This record gives sequence, C-alpha cells and structure tokens, in this order.
Amino acid sequence: MAILLIAISISLAGCAGFFIDTGTTTTMTASLTTASYDTAITLTATVVSGNATGTVTFYDGTTSLGTGTLSSGVASLSVSTLAVGTHSLYAAYGGDDVYSASSSSAMTIVISESLTTTTTTVSSSDATATAGSSVTLTATVSSTAATGTVIFYNGSTSLGSETLSNGTASLTVSALSVGTYSIKAVYVGDSLYATSTSSAIALTIENTTTALRRLVPAARAA
Repeated sequence: MAILLIAISISLAGCAGFFIDTGTTTTMTASLTTASYDTAITLTATVVSGNATGTVTFYDGTTSLGTGTLSSGVASLSVSTLAVGTHSLYAAYGGDDVYSASSSSAMTIVISESLTTTTTTVSSSDATATAGSSVTLTATVSSTAATGTVIFYNGSTSLGSETLSNGTASLTVSALSVGTYSIKAVYVGDSLYATSTSSAIALTIENTTTALRRLVPAARAA
C-alpha cells in the first residue's frame, strides 16, 4: 500500500507541471504614434515568459483590430484602418495551457486627416567649382517640424542623403568630375508631412586650367 501511495504521489507531482499557471507580462510598441489616415502602423507585442504560445489580440479601446500569433515571444499586426482622431491601443495575450493571460498598458496613437504639404528648395555653396573641391548642397523644407531625410540628386543619380534638422539638410560633395550638373533635392516625407521635390539648379565643375583662365582676367580687371 505504501509503495502504491508513493507511486501515485510521484505521478501527480510529475503531472502538476502541466497545469501550473505561470504568470506573464505583455508590452506593446508601435512603429508610429502619429500618422495620417491610411498610413500602415505596425503594432508589436512582446510576451515575457518562458515559452508562451498562442495569440495576441490588439485592441482599440474595446474594439479588436486583429490578432497575431506568438513566435519567440513576439506577435505583430499591421493596421491602416484607424479613423482620424486619438486612439487608445493595447495588446492582450490570451494565455495557453501553461502561461496565463496578460495585457499591455494602453498606448495613444493620433491619426491626422491628411498629410501636410511641403515645398523643398535647394542651393549650392558654389555655382562653379574646380574638380576635387568641396561643394555643400543645402535643402530647405518649408516646415521646420518635418522629419526624415532629403536625397540629393544629379538628374536621376543619387549623390547621397542627409537627415533633416529644423527644416534643413546639407550634403558636402567633393568627388564630382568636370562637367555640368543638374542638382535637385527630394524630401521623402514622414508620417505627417508629404514628400516634395525642389526645382533643379545648375552646378558647373571646371578643371584647374579653365578656372585660372576665367579668374585671371577678372583679377586683372580688378
């Protein structure tokens, strides 16, 4: 009888692990917290646990936006149907046989009616320069609140990109060969401000001999 009781106890102890309700913690992040209508926002939930399985449901208040399946503790959902206004979003993990359900804190997402239009202009530190010298190209975007990057082009060829700061971005180039260039700047836009492209400006790169021929008469005249 004693042996039987011990065997039953061991058996129950071995099975107990399958029914342990292990606590979890869920957090949520969003790729954007402000966006215009129809912009896709990726919601990502992270469930802190050992090896939780199952699904996470993402909510806007009490309205379900959809679900994502956990993989290595992470589930994501892309949404682009949020109406204009302020939304309180959170993620709820439903739990499984071992791990208990948990919900994230709410996150505020603001959806604006439409993108704000912008205009972009570009200027150059020199209209004419010698080959190998540095020329600084500066783009100015009409809104100082705009964020993101500006790409500088010679025709359709990218010369490089820089990040906006207070409505301006500058790129210094020094590897331009002799010739005439058509320079423009393209602001790529962000979640609130629309993309815009500047008019093109001309930039001439001369060799040293040509530059001297042009400068010497001017110096003599002075």
